[in-house]
Amino acid sequence: MVVRVLVVDEQALFRAGIRHLLVGADGFELVGEVESAEGVMALLPELSPPPDVVLIEPRLEGGEGMAAIRALRSGLAPARSAVNGARRGRTPRMLAVSVRDDDDSVVAAMRAGVNGYITKRASEQELLRAIEIVAEGGAVFSAGIARRLGEYFSEPYAMSYQSAFPQLTLRETQVLDLLARGWNNGRIAKDLVLTEKTVRNYVSQILGKLDVHYRMEAIVRAREAGLGV
Repeated sequence: MVVRVLVVDEQALFRAGIRHLLVGADGFELVGEVESAEGVMALLPELSPPPDVVLIEPRLEGGEGMAAIRALRSGLAPARSAVNGARRGRTPRMLAVSVRDDDDSVVAAMRAGVNGYITKRASEQELLRAIEIVAEGGAVFSAGIARRLGEYFSEPYAMSYQSAFPQLTLRETQVLDLLARGWNNGRIAKDLVLTEKTVRNYVSQILGKLDVHYRMEAIVRAREAGLGV
C-alpha cells in the first residue's frame, strides 16, 4: 500500500523537508503541498484518488488551520473522480504537525477533528510511522502529549474539569490541581516543564476565571471539588 500525503503548512522550509523525506521513502507519495486553508480546499477536489493523510499545521495564521480541519472532517471539500466528477466517499485522515504542543492547542485540534498530533521536533522515522498509523485508521501522539493525555484521564482533575470548573482549560485545571496539593510555582513549573513565569500567568488566569482574588481561595474551591488529593 502506498500512502498518499498532502501537506498544508505556511513554512516553505518545512514543506521542502517533507517533500525530501517522502520522495526518498518507500510506500509514500506526496500528492500536493499548499500553504493555506484556501489552498487545500481548492486542491483537494482535484486529487483523484484523494490523499490518505493530510499533514496540517493547526496553527495557520488567522485560525485557518482549525477551520480547514473542521471543513475536511465534515466533508465540505470532497475529492472528485477524474473520470466523471462524481463525489468520492472517503474523507482524508488528518495528522497535526506543529511547533506547539501546549494542551490548549492539542485539545483544540482534537476537537476540530485531527487523528493525531505530533511536534515538528519528531524524527523522520517518527513522522513516517505516525503517517502510517493514521493512514491505517489509528491515532498517534508525540510522547509528551500522550503522557499528558494519560494523566488527564487518570487524575481527579479530569472529571472535575467537566463538572466543577468547566470554564478552565485542561492545563489550567492541571495547574489548579497541583496548587491544591500545596505545590509552589517552582515545583509546578518543574513538573509540567514550564517556566515559572508561565505558571504565574496560568495562576492569574485561574483566579480571574474563578472570580477570586487570592490563591488560597482558589485552593479551597479546588479541594472542595475533589482536586489536590
